[in-house]
Amino acid sequence: MRTKKSSDKIFIIIIALLLLANVATLAILLTGRKPSEDYKNAMRNYLQKDIGFSPKQIEEFDTIKSLHRREVKPIFEVMRENKKINLQQLGAAGFSDSALAATAVAAGTEQQAMELKMLKHIRDIRNLCTPSQRAIFDTGFYKVMSRPSPDNKKKEK
Repeated sequence: MRTKKSSDKIFIIIIALLLLANVATLAILLTGRKPSEDYKNAMRNYLQKDIGFSPKQIEEFDTIKSLHRREVKPIFEVMRENKKINLQQLGAAGFSDSALAATAVAAGTEQQAMELKMLKHIRDIRNLCTPSQRAIFDTGFYKVMSRPSPDNKKKEK
């Protein structure tokens, strides 16, 4: 059985950790650092150098990428607004277990839809490949997708 003092200590520790996380997040946001050009163009560089895309294929990739960005930008904005609303509702509901579950389900549903859009985008890129390029793409594209940005690499060292 926990005593009131031990429960208070746990809450103080949790609050301190959350405060530190918020300060770190603010520091990152306020520095305004943007991903390097190499990271932003990692897929394009991969397609050119490793897959051997022709200039025409690169042009088609650029078109697909641009269209994809235009499609997902408003979705991200809606997701951001929905998250704000869901968190406000969570607070109004007193962080009950049912409110926590409903908030998680809502976030998960939106995330699943966004993930599906991203996977279809990758499929569209794959469809630009010739049959011989597809074999290389299929065995290596995920390496490009999972690379941390150079800014994150610096933080890890």
